[in-house]
Amino acid sequence: MNDVERAYDQLQGNEEGSESVVRGSSVNLPLDIGDGGSLVREVQQDLIKAGFSLPIYGVDGQYGPETQRAVLKFQREYGLLVDGLVGPQTLNKLKEVVSSSKRIDDFPLPDVTLRRGDNGSEVKQLQRALKEINFDPKLIDGIYGPLTEDAVRRFQSMYAALANDGIYGPNTRRYIQMELDD
Repeated sequence: MNDVERAYDQLQGNEEGSESVVRGSSVNLPLDIGDGGSLVREVQQDLIKAGFSLPIYGVDGQYGPETQRAVLKFQREYGLLVDGLVGPQTLNKLKEVVSSSKRIDDFPLPDVTLRRGDNGSEVKQLQRALKEINFDPKLIDGIYGPLTEDAVRRFQSMYAALANDGIYGPNTRRYIQMELDD
């Protein structure tokens, strides 16, 4: 059982309350700037699995500004109190999202035309789909920047019927959907 699961079980009252979750220390929620250790590391791993990137420091076990930004985005996307702290609600929702059996290709593809400069949840859906079909845009951040445009171009270059323009439109959508369905 990992530290996140133990902390979750403790929050639910499934374990004795005083048992140490992180070796050599006890878990004090909420996690905040300056905290560190294996629980922070697992929260960071789960944030990345849930599509919230940590591009500068990655999984380093330190709760710094980058981890806080990812937590804030996670909380906003899932309708939680947006405070940047990993408390019981955030930890429970993160566990639910990561353990969800819903595959990434279960996300509907956006029905709009997207291009460089666009941003939002529709861009994030496109980025997740591109990653699933092995045209990784590197960041799933909701920003249609040069990396997303490059991933779309690389995908388009595989099909003669698609214009290799880096713009996600109805034809590119149709072909991405075909790849997701395979």
